[in-house]
Amino acid sequence: TWQRTESMEDYFRSIQEQLEAKEAVRETIGLAVKKLQPIKRAIESSLEKVQTSVGDAKAQDLVIQKVRDHLSELQKVWKELDDAIGTNVSTEQYRRMWANTISSFVMAVVFIHWIEKRELLDREKVEEAMYAGKKYGCRIHLDFEDYLVGVCAVPKELARLCLNSASHGRYELLEAISKFVTELYAGFRLLNLKNDNLRRRFDGIKYAVQKIEEVIYDVKVRSLMDKTDGSSMKKSTL
Repeated sequence: TWQRTESMEDYFRSIQEQLEAKEAVRETIGLAVKKLQPIKRAIESSLEKVQTSVGDAKAQDLVIQKVRDHLSELQKVWKELDDAIGTNVSTEQYRRMWANTISSFVMAVVFIHWIEKRELLDREKVEEAMYAGKKYGCRIHLDFEDYLVGVCAVPKELARLCLNSASHGRYELLEAISKFVTELYAGFRLLNLKNDNLRRRFDGIKYAVQKIEEVIYDVKVRSLMDKTDGSSMKKSTL
């Protein structure tokens, strides 16, 4: 029998009120998340210009600066998102609502950093580049899984860059791309990936390695590289 002091009807009405309040919060969060999409599209559009301006250092610099300008727009959206969630609720509860989008920003940050420095940017630095986390007084942070998903997308872009570089005669860049992606693949193999989505994304790195190897092999076969030393390619200055 019902033992509570309130009636069962009142009890379920209170549950409904809580559900409605939670849904209202989700709708508010959803509105803030939607504001990430124009920034995401603008960055993706800018990154396409990286692929079409191989060998033009000035154009590359302009593209990278444009991407950074768009990333700076995130700070305001993270603040809105943080406020929408409220201080009494963990942001982790709603993280899935923006996880895919934030991973795309990770890809952009890691990709442009590689173009400049030829190295992998760590999670903390990526978070800073996205104007998120404690440094900016923001509870929205970069989760390790979202970081890794974003990193997994970088080899695909580098494989495209490898092909475009070969097409434009920028053979010196191929070795740097191959070395980085191969090392990245080896690094991921050290992880015990239990997330199904992350495991699928990891498989994409293997395919990127294969495509890059095919491009380099084709260039060597066509004698477009230095026949005396195929490993003597100098680092490119994109």
